[in-house]
Amino acid sequence: MLQICTALVLARLAGVLASQVPLQQDSGDNALRLVRYGPGVNDTTRVQAVALDALVGGASPFSYLDVDASLVSALAARQGAGPGFIDLTDVDLNLPKAVVLTAPYPTPNATKYPEIIEDMFPLVSATGLGWTIGNLSQEFSTRYYKSLRARDPALWLSDRFVEAVGKDNVAFLENKFNQPNVIAAIPRAEGSTNDEVIVIGGHFDSTSPIPWLRAPGADDDASGVSVILQTMQILNATGFRGARRIEAHAYAGEEGGLLGSVNTAAQYAAKNASVRAMLQFEMIGYQPTDMPVISMTIDTAPELQTFVSALVKTYIPKTEATFRTTVCGYGCSDHDSWTQSGYSAICLAAAGPRDPELNPHYHSTADTLDKLNMTKASVFVKAALAFVVELSEKA
Repeated sequence: MLQICTALVLARLAGVLASQVPLQQDSGDNALRLVRYGPGVNDTTRVQAVALDALVGGASPFSYLDVDASLVSALAARQGAGPGFIDLTDVDLNLPKAVVLTAPYPTPNATKYPEIIEDMFPLVSATGLGWTIGNLSQEFSTRYYKSLRARDPALWLSDRFVEAVGKDNVAFLENKFNQPNVIAAIPRAEGSTNDEVIVIGGHFDSTSPIPWLRAPGADDDASGVSVILQTMQILNATGFRGARRIEAHAYAGEEGGLLGSVNTAAQYAAKNASVRAMLQFEMIGYQPTDMPVISMTIDTAPELQTFVSALVKTYIPKTEATFRTTVCGYGCSDHDSWTQSGYSAICLAAAGPRDPELNPHYHSTADTLDKLNMTKASVFVKAALAFVVELSEKA
């Protein structure tokens, strides 16, 4: 009886709130979603869309009696680690996985690329990062992927990327909900025949306990998006062109189960795109310690881990930032979508989900710009610049 009453209360509350703030019309709330909550083939279940939304938002699992207990356990164990699952409903699971590139990653060499430290690092701007985060978190009351104006932040970001790299190098990659991914590119050098791509990413959607009302998402993950935007601004400002194409991906719907990135990665795999490596930036702005911290996830891509570890230590000395590793957990951010499709991908963040320095305002209306330190967060732009330049290589 208590379980039934709880479900009725939640349903009535959802109805009241929905009547106050318009959402995208979603006739599929009662449809079953296919979600994977672990790396194993059997870690997959189906759940009603409305129940999944409620569970992600922290509702009691007893409100929905038909939810797989394993999914409930997985979401309970995520402890601030992103959605904790990948929504595969709109992905053709029969598509082939990407052909993994086998060439070894280079040994980072600052002498080979003096322009990184001499020309690019001086252009890194804490003020610029704060400006991007401020606009995303303050001009849009929510960036929740199911909100009525879910497309608006994508349009704003597209304009910023156009200013950075030109209209011909920016495109939308549409999803089955009204919030597209935004993809910006630095083309490969003229004369290069290398068709490989380097990808850096962040997600621009946001959430909170009542995400259609207010979800500023300054750290999660406007901060990550600010890094990839500034990286592209600096690359283009310095005229850099490497042998490989560089892409910045601003993903939609991460909070709903990595929706935007899983769609993107699946499409790239379907056309057998050669992605050399993918690096995600997630919640990089909350820096409560004296020294900035760069945390690298070690759940995926061991060869890429080795490269990124050496890269950070080469370009960002210990006197400037503390580098450490962390376990992120399944489905913690968009790099897992690329792993799902067979690519090498990892994530950099300020803290792991079980680290004491994790932003306590995560997924709340208090995730605002004033809690962040842009000067300390600037080290992530340096890491991104070194990553794309070293891997794109000189033509």
